[in-house]
Order: sequence, then C-alpha cells, then structure tokens
Amino acid sequence: MAKRLAITISGAVSLGSYEAGVLWEILNAIRQHNDNPLTELDNRIHVDVLTGASAGGMTAIILGQKLLYSGDQFQGPYNNPLYNCWVKRISLQGLQDTQRDEPALHSIFSSDLIEQISRETLMDRYKSAPVLPAMPHVAAAPTIRIGVALTNLNGVNYGLTVQPEGKFIYIRYVDQMTRVADGAVSDNQEFWEPLRQAAVACGAFPFAFRTQDMERSARTEPQDYPAENLMPWDNDPQTFTYTDGGVFQNQPLGMAKNMVDEIDQHQDQENRFYLFVSPNAKDTEANDNFHEENADYVHLLLRLISVIFGQAGFQDWITAEGLNDRIKLFDKRADELKDAILARKIDVECLQKTATAILSLFFENGVHKSPGAAQPEALADALARIANQYQEEMEALKGIPGAQQAFRDSVLAFETAAGLGARDKMTIYGVTAMDSELAGAGLEAFLGFFDQIFRDHDYDVGRTHARRFLNNPVISQPGGIGPLNLDANQPAIRPIEHRLDGLRLSHVPVGDLAQFKNGAKDRVNEMLKELIGNWSIVADPVGDRLLSAGLDLLISKS
Repeated sequence: MAKRLAITISGAVSLGSYEAGVLWEILNAIRQHNDNPLTELDNRIHVDVLTGASAGGMTAIILGQKLLYSGDQFQGPYNNPLYNCWVKRISLQGLQDTQRDEPALHSIFSSDLIEQISRETLMDRYKSAPVLPAMPHVAAAPTIRIGVALTNLNGVNYGLTVQPEGKFIYIRYVDQMTRVADGAVSDNQEFWEPLRQAAVACGAFPFAFRTQDMERSARTEPQDYPAENLMPWDNDPQTFTYTDGGVFQNQPLGMAKNMVDEIDQHQDQENRFYLFVSPNAKDTEANDNFHEENADYVHLLLRLISVIFGQAGFQDWITAEGLNDRIKLFDKRADELKDAILARKIDVECLQKTATAILSLFFENGVHKSPGAAQPEALADALARIANQYQEEMEALKGIPGAQQAFRDSVLAFETAAGLGARDKMTIYGVTAMDSELAGAGLEAFLGFFDQIFRDHDYDVGRTHARRFLNNPVISQPGGIGPLNLDANQPAIRPIEHRLDGLRLSHVPVGDLAQFKNGAKDRVNEMLKELIGNWSIVADPVGDRLLSAGLDLLISKS
C-alpha cells in the first residue's frame, strides 16, 4: 500500500507566502519521487487529507482542488496556483482599495480582493461547459478529505442532561467545515462554492476583514455537526456568521487525525504520516519588554492579539506529541505483558476472565466511545485493531493455548481504561520558521502585504526550509516517509535577501509606508463619515496631525 500523507497548514495572514513556498517544494519532491522508475508502487506518496486554519484553510481548499483537477498548473516554483495567490495577486494596494459597498465600520481592509481571488482560483474552472478534463497531480490520492477551522460568531447550542432533571445548555463557537472531494463526482460548482465561502470565512481576520455569512445544515449530508447533545435548530439550513478560524484552532492537527481515522480505521499506521506547515514558531526569547509602564493602547491591543492567537497555536501538536509519549509507554507495557505470559508468570485463564469482565463494563451494548474520538468503536472492530497493531506480540504467543486472545483482550481493556482507545501513534513532521527569519511577520503577520519583495523573500525561505527537511536523513530512517527518489538537479531557489530577515514596520521603505498611511487615513475618514456625517479628518489640520501622529506611533512601535 502506498504511503499516505495528511497535511495541516496553520494560520499565517501574509505568511501564506511562506507556506506556499514550503508546499510547492514538498509537492514537487513527491512528483519527482512518484514519477521515478526506481520508486515501487508501495513506496509512492499520496496526499489524502488537507486541513488548515485562516490563511492555511484557504490554502488547503485551493490545494485540494488543484491537486485533483489541475495538476498541470504547477508549472514551476514561480508559476503555480499557490505562488500566484499568495505572492503575486495579493497586495496592500488591493486590500486598501475599499469600495463604497463595503461599510468602513465592518473592516479595516477590503475583502473584495480576497473574494475575487477565491472566485478566480476556485470557480473559474466551472465557467465553461463542459468542464475541462481533470488532470490530477501525481501527489493526489483519488479522494482528498478537506477540513478548515472556523469561528462561529453566533454559536451552536448543545445541551447536557442534568440530574435529576433539566439540561445545562452551552454554546460552542469553535466550528469547522469538512468535505470529501471524490474525483469526478465532486468536480462541479455545487461542491466547491460552499468551500470557497469557507475559504473566505476562515481567513476573515477579526477587524481586518469583514465577517462572512454561510448557510449550514444539521440535517442533511454532509453532516458537519455531531448529533450528540446538539440542540434542535428553529430553521435548517441556518445562516451563521463566521470570522477567522485561527482564533480558537490555529493548527488543526486534531481535525486531520479525525479525518485520517475515517480512511485508515486505525490500520496500517506504519504507512501514515502527517506534515505540519507553519511560519509561527516563536523565537527563543519571550516578550520580556511588555510591562506596566509601556502598556499603552497600541501596545496592549497588539499584545492582546498576539496572546489570543498565540494561545490557539500549537495546542494540537503539543497534545499529539504528548499522546505519542503515552502510547509509546503503553506499547512498552504491552510488550512486558507478553514477556510475562511467555515466562508463565501470569495465568492465562485468569487473565482472560479479568479482561472479559473489564471489557463488558466499557463496551456496553458492544460499543465504546473514547474521550475525544470522533465516532464510537464496536468491540469486534476494536479487537481486530488490537490484533493488527500487536501482530508481533500475538505471533510470539501462538504456542500457548488461549494466550493470544487473553493478550489481545487484556491490551484492549487496559487501553480503554487509560483513555487511549482508538488512538494511534502519529508520525508528525514539521516545517516551521522563526519570526526573525521572515520579512512579513511584523504587524501581527500583516507586514508581508506591504510589498511583493517581502512575500517573495518569505516564499523562498519556505522553499529553503522545505528542501532542508527533504534532505534530512531523519525522514529516511526505518519507519520514515523516505528515502525519496529525487532528481539530481533541483529547481533553483533565488538568493535570500537577509537584510529583510525580521523586518519591522519602522524599517519598511518610505514609499510603502506612505501608501499604508494614506490608505489608513482614507479608511478612518470613511469610518467617521459613517459615524458622524460628512466630515473629513484629513481636511482638518488638527485632525490630520493627530491621525498622522497616531500612525507614526504605531509604525515606530511595531
């Protein structure tokens, strides 16, 4: 069976350019590997899961469609859908080109450019009839599961039964959209338009971009909301309003794992791999410069944004690595149990009776739902999973009557008691960067929008980091996704301009700063007109000076 790769792409704002560079390099390496005559069918690599938040959610949706239907568009490192969206098409000028139909009090920047890019990239394919024949990328699995994190500003009601009567109602704002893109069956406008809307919604950074309305259903397929504890809706479909998914879930590795479980059924984990792409690794020093004496409005606002989004970051990765440690220890204990049975230190019949009694408690009515699991697991399926996961131990015990079944049942009982039911060790690779390596990380990662030079820099940093990962011998160790059969001559990476590393807003070229300030003044004017009528702060000398001073303060402190 071919190796399977699930990719999770974090929120990034303008650093989507970095992620685009990483992903182009990864996909190009998989193309070389899969096309190489030396690569056996079982060693090919197929991408079958894509999840993301914010900018990463946009990229996941774009990438899913292009891998399935437009693989021929990946012409080269500087001419492909990801580069064109995140480096060439996006710009500060376009984001500040606010239109009259966009209320100034709804967003600082225009969302029209985001809408336009999403329609061109995802929906232009369906303008012509018939639709052009699909040209899948060699890295694409026949079916790709796509999931994006969303923040539901209305919230969804859930209810828990309270003893002796009544319900405790709670509201869940963490949301998501998941879809299964199934080759030709999904190659139509009806399938991709909701995903296009989700791409715009999941990247709607609060205040910077306007919120996005979407219709969601709890009754029709695909089911995005678990029926368990869900309170009935008055109307279905229901219209919800969404903002950036990275507010609560900036690295949705857990979502990727749930989608993987639907495919793998906890089997063949030695051929399952995860890739985590993020530009949000932090530099070694924490922010020790923020104190009471400099906690003015500007510093406090920027710090709060950083804290909120930072708290949402890396939680899934940290949780997954902690779970890996627990599974590793559990595997060690299972091996020790096998050795004890072989050494006749444990009575097999007594062990079987104990395991059977424990399983009858956990698998009431023949099923059990582990904490955090997406779906309950039937006892028969769980026993088959354990037998598959511990094949070597089972084989070693075949000479002792009843030992294999007693071992299998005991391991399942102990696994369930430890809350590890239906859990698998995850081989997670990461391609990350430090803020000090990137040009666009400043101003809460909006700085890359100021100039294509900055985005090109970060795109090439992404390519460089990805190539370093691809050449790392760790991925070729036993149990790794490699070794990879790559071409001798790799596409050139442009020299990195290190003068742009760790760029700050105060160091941005004068022309870019002037454009930013003029656009900001125009937007403030539009806001004031909506609030108090037809009055221009720029036309007022005092008001203009105050606004300029405020912008200069923001620039000097960022």
